[in-house]
Amino acid sequence: MKWNPAQDVDLRDADVYAIASQREGYSRRRLLVHAVAWAGATIGYHPFLSFLLPIKIGLIQGRFDPVLLSVAVMVSGLSAAAANLCWGAASDLAVRRGGSRRSWIAGGLVATAFAYGLLALAQSGAALLVATIVFQLSLNLILAPLAALLAEEVPVRDKGLLGGVLSIGAPAGAAVSVATMVSGLHVNQGLMIIVLLMTAAILPLLTTYPSDGGGNVRLDLVLLRPAGPDLRTRDFTLLCLVRLLVQVASKTVFFFLVYYFSATVADVSPLAIAELTFGAALIALPTALVIGRVSDRWGNHRSMLFVTIMLMSAGLAIMAAQAHWLHAILGYVLFASAGATCLALHTGVTMLQLPGRLGSGAALGVLNLSNTMPAVLVAALASSIVPLHGYRMICWVLAAIVFTSGLLLGLTSNVKD
Repeated sequence: MKWNPAQDVDLRDADVYAIASQREGYSRRRLLVHAVAWAGATIGYHPFLSFLLPIKIGLIQGRFDPVLLSVAVMVSGLSAAAANLCWGAASDLAVRRGGSRRSWIAGGLVATAFAYGLLALAQSGAALLVATIVFQLSLNLILAPLAALLAEEVPVRDKGLLGGVLSIGAPAGAAVSVATMVSGLHVNQGLMIIVLLMTAAILPLLTTYPSDGGGNVRLDLVLLRPAGPDLRTRDFTLLCLVRLLVQVASKTVFFFLVYYFSATVADVSPLAIAELTFGAALIALPTALVIGRVSDRWGNHRSMLFVTIMLMSAGLAIMAAQAHWLHAILGYVLFASAGATCLALHTGVTMLQLPGRLGSGAALGVLNLSNTMPAVLVAALASSIVPLHGYRMICWVLAAIVFTSGLLLGLTSNVKD
């Protein structure tokens, strides 16, 4: 149907399950521009939070400080959750008034570059924590409007493929992590490399479709099932819980991966861990693309997502039961590649089930809580299990948590388009 922006129509009251706006002539090239921008946003946080933050703490403190790292992770997660929710809602309001999400992303890009400067200059634990907060406030000024823009501009028929395409973020972030830890490269030089690569990846999006409002816009209204707002809200809530549990497992394994290999196999350098993570992400990219396209064509988003969750649980079980370093690697690669695929596909599926009463930015800000809040839970989970039972036991616990997320997914309504 055609829609005139001047019409006073509240589409949130429409009896539809998903609304995806699409500019005339949407093409795969435009989807690629969106994917590269998402990869740039991933580069903006993955290498720093995963590897450079612990290294920076070591440089400041003169030793590895798990207490300061735990505090930094907690502060980072809380500030990211608040920032993403607020920036998403604010960009919704701006768009309703005729503004553009791209202008918010551009502002976030400038602010993030400034925040990286603060991180490079930090010479104390307190300064690093303040810089980390500024970093999360700035980075989420990119992430929140960008996620909402993807939900609005990519048509419903390509939401599964979008989920697959977004998996490009995982190998991009892992590759930059490897690049920033090569021999002889100072951590501050790594931070500057991140800024340059992030900017280069996001700029093409900012120079395409300069306005989200106005122009020739087509709204695809798709009645995916005769469901009322209560059912849509229930499914959205369940999907948030699914992602929360999956992210608890993913972040716990990621933060303590070096310790896991050290305790169960042998000492492993951070660079080797980064290379292993990069390999798992490379496996996830084509896998997510194929599964995403198949789920679009067959209308079986939920079952495809369930398979990836079960593979994650199996990988964790192998990590827990492993009796040889090859088993440990196999289990981790299975878990990490399935996890990257799962999270990417989950994003596309959830964009089909946003509650009608919330704008895209606000709804995805709520969803993002399931990405950020696990960072707060990781420290409590690890500290309560690892000292008494070791890293194998925490892998068993995480396998059970991921399996539970699959059961919750089964309670959602199947989306067929």
